[in-house]
Amino acid sequence: MHRGDRGQKGTTMTATRREFIKTVGAAIASSPFPLEPATKLLTASPTLKPGPVPPAKGRRKVIYDQDNSGPFSANILGTLMMLQADNVDLLGITLVTGEAWMKQEMAFTLRLLELMGRTEIPVYPGAEFPLINTKEEWLLRLQLYGGYRPDPSMGAFHPTHGGPDQIAPLPSPYDRFASLKAQQDHAAHFLIQMVRKNPGEVTLYAGGPLTNLALAIALAPDIIPLVPEVVIMGTGFHAFTNTFNMFFDPEAARKVLRAPWPLCSIVPVDLAEQIHETDEIAPGRSMVEEIAGRAESPVSDLFRRYAADSRGSLSRMGDEMIAAQVIDPSIFTASQPMYVDICSTPGPRYGDSMFWPENWQETPDLGRHPVSAADQRVFVDPHQFYMGPPPSAGLVNVLLEIDHDRFKKLFVDLMTKPIKQT
Repeated sequence: MHRGDRGQKGTTMTATRREFIKTVGAAIASSPFPLEPATKLLTASPTLKPGPVPPAKGRRKVIYDQDNSGPFSANILGTLMMLQADNVDLLGITLVTGEAWMKQEMAFTLRLLELMGRTEIPVYPGAEFPLINTKEEWLLRLQLYGGYRPDPSMGAFHPTHGGPDQIAPLPSPYDRFASLKAQQDHAAHFLIQMVRKNPGEVTLYAGGPLTNLALAIALAPDIIPLVPEVVIMGTGFHAFTNTFNMFFDPEAARKVLRAPWPLCSIVPVDLAEQIHETDEIAPGRSMVEEIAGRAESPVSDLFRRYAADSRGSLSRMGDEMIAAQVIDPSIFTASQPMYVDICSTPGPRYGDSMFWPENWQETPDLGRHPVSAADQRVFVDPHQFYMGPPPSAGLVNVLLEIDHDRFKKLFVDLMTKPIKQT
């Protein structure tokens, strides 16, 4: 029980949950103050439209925040796209524990930069643990509620990943640990410093759990309006609502999604699942086969060793899609502004994504848009009862559709072009 749930002299409030909801609903309905985020919700329904395209003047400054689990993953491929894109000025890479422990990710990342000839790019160590979530609680939830997700990734919490200080030897083509060293400062401090130094210019790519971003805006909330766009991988509608980057650190995700960024774009897993690395780029020829046959080393080495002989479907391309949003946002053909929040209540839905359309209070015209009796239950009179997003929920740009052919071409072109070295 929270301290605020107690009356005077330590007596406990005895109102039932039903009575509490009725009381709060009545109070909101009678309030003379406008509800937030309901102030914009009586406008026409938004239609699917191309996602907002941030102004691009020359190369786009980017900080790449990622859980770079190697040796071959969507994280690594997103990194390669950033390294190969001519219109990206990669200011630095910041690492966060997610699919692997941060120190192991650091080993792969530093060596990858050496192999790609990009040792000028600084790499910063970030959060080694989620803000609140722990491995022990994760396992307890699994015992209590079962593994209901069809994508039961445990990331760094999986027993095969050992502990946060264990660093396994690097396999081929990495072969050895890098001579290149990590920066000494923390990722959150680097984020703050670079955004303040380049106001309105630094795009934040967030491909892993959002712990580093949450720490940065907690330390320096003044940077929020200075970031032109944050691009995030995670959340989901239908495939499943409990997605790794969100449920690994739900509290961090909630803080970041609630921040009033000028533009926050999300690739949900429903969209990411539409394209996989083994999909065809041409009839009878997959993307990985094309890259393995045409790319230069070390890209070709990675694809030949880990992808070309794959008999199944490799990973969905979420990290690569948010790279595409940074490199060429016009590849996305439809998006919709939605309020998005993450459940941080302990229980079986911990880490779940929650969505509300921007105009969630608008009752449909039943004459023009028939709605079933069951569906009518979700539409409420805003003056009678509040069933919308939390007042602090963030309005974000949810990417919904992508040009498959253009995306595949962008990915293959970046992987097969001459290695960009400086």
